[in-house]
Amino acid sequence: MLKYAMEILLSESSVVTTYYFGWSTSSVAIFLACLGLTVLPVNIVVGSYISNMFEDRQILLASQIMVCVGILLSFHIISPYTVPQYVCSGLILFVSAEVLEGVNLALLSRVMSSRLARGTFNGGLLSTEAGTLARVVADGTITLVGYMGESKLLNITLLPSLVICIASIVATCFTYNSLY
Repeated sequence: MLKYAMEILLSESSVVTTYYFGWSTSSVAIFLACLGLTVLPVNIVVGSYISNMFEDRQILLASQIMVCVGILLSFHIISPYTVPQYVCSGLILFVSAEVLEGVNLALLSRVMSSRLARGTFNGGLLSTEAGTLARVVADGTITLVGYMGESKLLNITLLPSLVICIASIVATCFTYNSLY
């Protein structure tokens, strides 16, 4: 869910911002650079402070909900679609996904079988391959929806992200007590 949603945000940003706001390539690059600059400070805050105050499962659920909020705010429902709406929703989605990635890896390291912790085909490789598959599916979704026209790109590509995000939240709620 997290890699799919992030790939949708990052890969279609140039098309979406050009279509809705008339941004140039350099404006899109600045936006993406600003998103990228949030990674280190967010990981420091989560790693140093938030993870000491809350359980991983609490951070997991909260970050999943915030990813869902970011996706919901990204939809073009109200006309006109504004720059603050896109930037704020993208920031919420990106930062929450970064937090979610760290918590997912922390939880995975605790429950992973010792057989998957060593060798070439380990948990890290499987996690990387799952993320790569999600990115490929997201890029394929963008390509297929792109044939329908730029006006439909944003909302249609966000629908699978929303469905997957809601399913992830439901799954987390059902397994909440078994998470460490």
